[in-house]
This record gives sequence, C-alpha cells and structure tokens, in this order.
Amino acid sequence: MNSFSFPEKGVAGAILVGGRSRRFGQDKVLLSFRGKPLLAHLCGILSPMVEETLIVGHPRPEFEALRIPAVEDIWPGAGPLGGIYTALISAGTPFVLVVAADMPFLTSSLLEKILRAREGQDAVVPQGPGRLEPLCAVYSRTCLDAIRENLEKGRNRILSALEGKKVFSPRIIVEGNGKDPFFNINYPQDYKKLEA
Repeated sequence: MNSFSFPEKGVAGAILVGGRSRRFGQDKVLLSFRGKPLLAHLCGILSPMVEETLIVGHPRPEFEALRIPAVEDIWPGAGPLGGIYTALISAGTPFVLVVAADMPFLTSSLLEKILRAREGQDAVVPQGPGRLEPLCAVYSRTCLDAIRENLEKGRNRILSALEGKKVFSPRIIVEGNGKDPFFNINYPQDYKKLEA
C-alpha cells in the first residue's frame, strides 16, 4: 500500500474544542501535554495531513498564537454534532477529518488509516476498543442535509444523524501495551492518568 503524499487534497481538518470545559473545571484544551498545550500538540499532528485546519467551538484568545482559523459553532448548544456541521459548512473541501481536542494519544498513522478509507463513503467512523469513535472520523459534505435535519429536530447524537448513510467503520486494534488512541480527557482524574 503506497503512502499518501501529505497534505491530502480535498480534505480539511477540524479540531472540536467544544465549550467551556464545565465537567473538567478548567479549559482542558490548554492543558500542558509533552511540553505544549494539548491543542497545539493535536494541531502538530493534524495540520501536515490536510489542506487546511480549523478550530471549531468556543473561541479563546490563546488560540491566536496557533495562527489557525477559529470558527464559532453555527449551531451553539448542539454538542459535537453541531461542531461537525460547522466544520463541514466552514471548510472548503469535500471531506473533513474531525478530531476532538481532548485526545492526546492520536497518531498520524491512525488518521492516515481513516483517511485512506474515505473514497465512496459518506463517513468513516472507526471502531475503537469497545465502541465506535465518531469524534475521530472523516465526514463528507454529503452528510450535511441529514445532520441539519437532526439538529433542527433537536436530535444531537452523531450516529443517529448517520443512519441511512454509507459509513465504513475500520476496526482499530491497540497493540500490546500501546496507548488507546481514542483515550479522552473528561475529568481531572483522566488528566492525572495522563501525567502518570
């Protein structure tokens, strides 16, 4: 299998930064990870792989240092589905690779695997250890109408919005003692595990 030549044409990247981290108690996307803010770490992985990168969600002044466009949610209060909708509307590409801003162990090899599978699909939502991972996935603009219809009806579940769409779910195996690439930080104890 030949390697891609990055940046991949026709694909934008979107990092969903969400709201104000109420569950965590402070802004988790600005937490330090490997000597830099977590958001900067993810930008460093995602940006070389795509034509353009967007930060989607509640803007913070600290984002300006990253020199990456920050886009406020078009559909505020709708959770990650609203963020995906905003990314698809805002990006100038047929596909958007969406990742959550609190996934410190994402790797370029995982994202490449997801990108490889996108042709002919409306979405590529990987199967991680135990469940589907719609916050590390590729979405086509062909999903826009279905997402909007769900948002209009107050149905904010991502997978519900993909019903009837052509969705491929590659299984991601975590080898040996490898870190779960879909591990995310929701609570202070999750960050403590990360520091350990």
